[in-house]
Amino acid sequence: MSAPRVKTRDRILAAALRLFNEQRFGSVSTAAIAADVGIAEGNLWYHFRSKRALLDAISADFAEAIEERLQLQPSDDGDLIEEYVALLACMQRELHTFRFLYRDRADYGESSPIILDHIDGWYERVHGQLMLYLGAMIDRGYLDWSRARLGDLCTNALVILRFGLEYQREMDPAAVGDLDSARWTVERHLTLFEDRLDPAAARRFHRAIEQADLQA
Repeated sequence: MSAPRVKTRDRILAAALRLFNEQRFGSVSTAAIAADVGIAEGNLWYHFRSKRALLDAISADFAEAIEERLQLQPSDDGDLIEEYVALLACMQRELHTFRFLYRDRADYGESSPIILDHIDGWYERVHGQLMLYLGAMIDRGYLDWSRARLGDLCTNALVILRFGLEYQREMDPAAVGDLDSARWTVERHLTLFEDRLDPAAARRFHRAIEQADLQA
């Protein structure tokens, strides 16, 4: 049985996302996207009247990915460290998959309404999600950390996880987007509390990070 045919709209979105990531939003025309898909530019306009419409559709996919990741939480009987690293890997894949949204703000200006409407709530919910995982590590004896300071730890972890790749882009633009950049970001966040981890837990963290799927 042959694979189901991919809809033209989905092919356009996939090509636009790839080209925006590779070449920057401001450097890619709708004509170039249409040529990449192998359709006439007028056919692209039937689905998306402008690059801004493409931006809005990609932003909606980005929002869906965030909402899906925010459903993750520690299980009662699972490997907490592996589950936490899986969460971090999911965050890094989002940043990699939709990297032009972060990198090219100067090109496209104001974010899509779907992002503007949700960004504050997303940050609050991600902070709460980190609180759940790191709090569970305290409860299970992996992490020796004061509950009173857990919120500060999660804030600092969120800043590194969210902006680590952008920091590296400023230091070395050629390196951003590769696997080493994602792993560096996750390991840098670990330095916030590694010295307060049980030694065996710290070793498990490093093994899990080394094996994690950090790129889309």
